[in-house]
Amino acid sequence: MMAMTTEVPLVARGASHGGDGSAADLPGARQTEIEHALERVDEGSGAILWTAEHGMGRSTLLDTLAEALTATAASARALVVRVSPERLDRDRSRDAFLAALLSQVERLSDTGEEDLPVERGLEAAIAAQLRKVAAGKTCVILIDDADMLSGEAIDSVLQLLGHDGSATVVLATACRSPFGERPPHDVEIRELPGVTTDGALRVMAEAHCGAVAPHVAATLTYRLAGNPACIVQTARRLSPQQLAGTSMLPDPLPVVPAVKNALAAHLEDLTDRDRAALLIGAVAVVDRIDTLTAATGEDVNYFVSGPVAKHLTLLAGGFSFEDQRLRSLLHGQASLAQRTTAHEALARAHQEAGEHQVAAWHTALARIAGDPAVVPDLLRLAVRHLHHGDTRWAHAIAREAVGHATGDERVRACELSGIAAVLSGHIHDAAHWLPHAARSGDPTTRARTLLGLVVTLTLTDGRVPDEVLERARVEAIAGPDDESGRRVRSNVARALSAAACLHMERGATAAAWRRLEEARELVGGGRCGDRDGTRLARAWLSIYAAEATGEVDLPAQAVVPDDESLGAVARGVALMHADEPDAAARLLASAVAELSPVRRSDVWFDGPEGAASPLVVAHLRVVQALVEFRAGDVERAASTLREAAEHLPVGLVLSGLGVTLSRRIDVVRDGAVSATSEALTETSPCHASTQVRLGLLVDRAIEASFDRDHVQAATLLEVAAERELRESAAGLTVPGIDIVEEWATAGRNHEAHRALHRLRARIGTLSPLSRAVVLSRAELAIATEEDIESRVEAATAAARDITSAYDRARSELSVGRAFARVGLQERAEAAMLSAQDLFDESGADAWVALVREEAASLSSGATEPMRRATEVSEHVSPAGTDSASREDADAWAVDLTDREREVATLVAQGYANRDVAERLYVSVRTVEVHLGRVYRKLGLRSRVELAVLAHRYSDSS
Repeated sequence: MMAMTTEVPLVARGASHGGDGSAADLPGARQTEIEHALERVDEGSGAILWTAEHGMGRSTLLDTLAEALTATAASARALVVRVSPERLDRDRSRDAFLAALLSQVERLSDTGEEDLPVERGLEAAIAAQLRKVAAGKTCVILIDDADMLSGEAIDSVLQLLGHDGSATVVLATACRSPFGERPPHDVEIRELPGVTTDGALRVMAEAHCGAVAPHVAATLTYRLAGNPACIVQTARRLSPQQLAGTSMLPDPLPVVPAVKNALAAHLEDLTDRDRAALLIGAVAVVDRIDTLTAATGEDVNYFVSGPVAKHLTLLAGGFSFEDQRLRSLLHGQASLAQRTTAHEALARAHQEAGEHQVAAWHTALARIAGDPAVVPDLLRLAVRHLHHGDTRWAHAIAREAVGHATGDERVRACELSGIAAVLSGHIHDAAHWLPHAARSGDPTTRARTLLGLVVTLTLTDGRVPDEVLERARVEAIAGPDDESGRRVRSNVARALSAAACLHMERGATAAAWRRLEEARELVGGGRCGDRDGTRLARAWLSIYAAEATGEVDLPAQAVVPDDESLGAVARGVALMHADEPDAAARLLASAVAELSPVRRSDVWFDGPEGAASPLVVAHLRVVQALVEFRAGDVERAASTLREAAEHLPVGLVLSGLGVTLSRRIDVVRDGAVSATSEALTETSPCHASTQVRLGLLVDRAIEASFDRDHVQAATLLEVAAERELRESAAGLTVPGIDIVEEWATAGRNHEAHRALHRLRARIGTLSPLSRAVVLSRAELAIATEEDIESRVEAATAAARDITSAYDRARSELSVGRAFARVGLQERAEAAMLSAQDLFDESGADAWVALVREEAASLSSGATEPMRRATEVSEHVSPAGTDSASREDADAWAVDLTDREREVATLVAQGYANRDVAERLYVSVRTVEVHLGRVYRKLGLRSRVELAVLAHRYSDSS
């Protein structure tokens, strides 16, 4: 490929495609283009020309098409030749093009060179040769960069289409159409779309850019116009923390070659005057056109109809750039003197408009050396942005203030930088700034900083910093009993309340209640609960510890939008636990609309006052998606969480609940984990939390169940349940699958009865309706011919009381399986048909496919759909015999070394290799070596089988 095009792969080379040639691994929009092209090939006539700028993957698109068309099934109906103008002569003439095409055709012919009948023209002769070589197939001509061909060569391409009724299709790419605005009727012009967030994640993974958070990928996609080459090259210029979303992205983004290539033509006609005006627009933070005209000295007509007009959108008194990359390019290509001049012009314009704080920002950026005079205005501006919920800009402004401030003002700037950073989810930036303020000699400053420091250290270190909290608590108790001392105690109590919630989310129930009690004692039993957060924390702990009644003790009015949002989260969860999911969904949707407004990230004060911070809104949206999932609307939950993941740090909150929920929704909806969910898992600091690790075990169990490996599914659920009990894990329940049902479907009635006994002992924390539904399904799973009717009636009655189509579908499936087990085939098929409709209504497509398969098995007379489960069962010796269990135990205890057993145990519990390495203080490579030896010694092939065997050994021991 040409270096100029800076193309990057949009799909892994060698990716397998289906027999029909579809490119299953392509980003969605690109796969649509592939499928459209294959339809045109099936029709056998016409042409498609895709237009796109440099770096959009034009050549890669044709690579994928060539691969799809030469796949086993597709090659029987298509003959493919490809011509690239860059390999022709300098003029890209007709003769050179036709010679290259003829060379390709002769290479495909097995008769050697032949004299062509050129009496009717060379094009007609080549068409005849193509027909002969194609032997009834459709001839597909792929042309790279068709706009580089001469006009006569383009005419020759058109003459080849449908010549003498031959089946010929041309698929070509170009930067711009060579046909102008009126292409021939048989040529379809399509603009090659940019990649979406999901596509960008795949492209960056293919290019080995490292772990990228979905909201970072979404930002890069937006700012770089979905251009894959621009995205990859920019990603390679960012730090791992910036890609993971834990450090703030630079604004503007760094200028990379792909951006220069893509926009080179846009800047050719700009004069120095035009560049200066656009540069002022690029560094402006207020999007008013009157500010732009004042700073540039140009009138409105210049921006409406002048040479810069095509680069700007003017609407309702404001302006924005048509292409966000132009901001970066103008800024990157400008000299320091030019950028200084632009900021000085904006500072004057804002000063004259009476906007002194905004003027201070531009004045600060125009200074090479520090200017203490701008610091007070910058600090007030940062606080204003914090109150506005725009924490990213608060962080940027406070960080700028640090460079100009000294003494107490510098400490205050570090404090604001750190607080704004953690509320943005930029926890590594917060870990840099907050310690500066936390080491201040002023107790009030240390106390104000404590909450942000606790959250930051918990997320970066993986544990709540109790020693830091204890020092602050002791100091607060010893402080003066005046207004200053009361403020310190209130702020320390707020940090203790937050720590209590963090402990509870991580399963440390005793520590959580202890910290909350310390907070209440510090402020006199919660007298000032509106400010110190103790009432909110108490409600949250009650909800987390057990499903509440729907009533929570919260302040009537929150002091700040973040508290109001968290209060809405608590109320929503309480309603969900009280079996009122619809009311919970309405409450949370209202809170999102009011407290999480849509705003542009590059403009100041865009949106209403009083918005919540991104970290808190992430809590709100994750719980909103959970409520929607529990209410049975899988499709809406997926949409809510996907939108949240593209804008917010959802991987940071609730000990990784967003990660678990995203993966679970993917599995039940699509049967596989999406690129977005994988990215959340890789970049979340909570990836090793109990919540996430248990969730991964359940996900694997669901996938095994969908594969009809019910023994593996049930065993993985047993492992998850035992670990949950052992680690006293408390959390918000994400719907999974029923363990009793899995054992019963595998034909393992003894294990099913034992699982039911354990379920009855542990189910007390569920809400009444949920408890009734889960128990009725479990009891139905072990029904016999004698009691099948009564248990079906009980399960049906319990399901009738719930509104969730998803849960009703699971109950109908249980009914169908129960009828099938006792040989009532017609009634089983009827129940499964109902389950299929309900799963379809809820958007759980993977369940729809599973039920359809099971129903088909019933119709074909198959009575044992668990063949693969049995095979796995035999492989890992789960047959239930004492001798098999003893053999497993002997192999585990005798054949493995101590270190191999340590590695095997952690892997079986759901830890990833890197997490095992961290816990055992060894390298990832060492873990891989030990794991390989474990597999060989025990005759295992997968982590699932290892988990099954570990469970067997645990039972034997």
